[in-house]
Amino acid sequence: MAKPRQSPTSGRFLALIGGLLATAPAQAAEPDLQALLSRLALDEGRREIAFEESRYNRLITEPVLSRGRLIYEPPDRLIKRLEAPRRESAILERERLAILDAQDREVASIDLWLQPDLQMVYGSIEAVLTGDAEALRSAFWVSLDGAAQDESGDESGAWVLTLRPKSDSARTRLEQVLVEGRGSRLLSFEFREADGDRSQLRLLPEHPAE
Repeated sequence: MAKPRQSPTSGRFLALIGGLLATAPAQAAEPDLQALLSRLALDEGRREIAFEESRYNRLITEPVLSRGRLIYEPPDRLIKRLEAPRRESAILERERLAILDAQDREVASIDLWLQPDLQMVYGSIEAVLTGDAEALRSAFWVSLDGAAQDESGDESGAWVLTLRPKSDSARTRLEQVLVEGRGSRLLSFEFREADGDRSQLRLLPEHPAE
């Protein structure tokens, strides 16, 4: 996961995607975090996830809605492909984010060393989808609330993973990331910005083919 630096252009691209909890220190969450992420990680048979995104801006009354797919291509390529209301793609590969238009032409390229908030947004998605607990712990203060597995071993409990960027420069725009789920199912990412804006990425279950 890249080390972030400051850039003034993050507002536009943050719209594409979207304190440390005092009651639960990061160290206490580590064993449960690794076990949880191991269950959430994408396997060889599932590398795409459909999503619906709601973008909330403090200046407008209704959220901006979009939908598309998250696609992970090993070893380190994450694609956020918008399908509606317009076609557009954001491709994270190593420390570079490329923005493609509806014809898959590259219209912008961002060095994530210069985009600390975007690096944290995309980095958190990639780390969760690939089960990389170490990447999360290195970039975020981590708190896990709730239990993905109860004492009987039933993996059906609701949980919330709270991620607060360790980087001061990232926190100037991105306050925290909330990852919610139930048992071994990942439900959503919510990105809360320092200015009060937020976006929620809801992951949709795949329907079996008839």
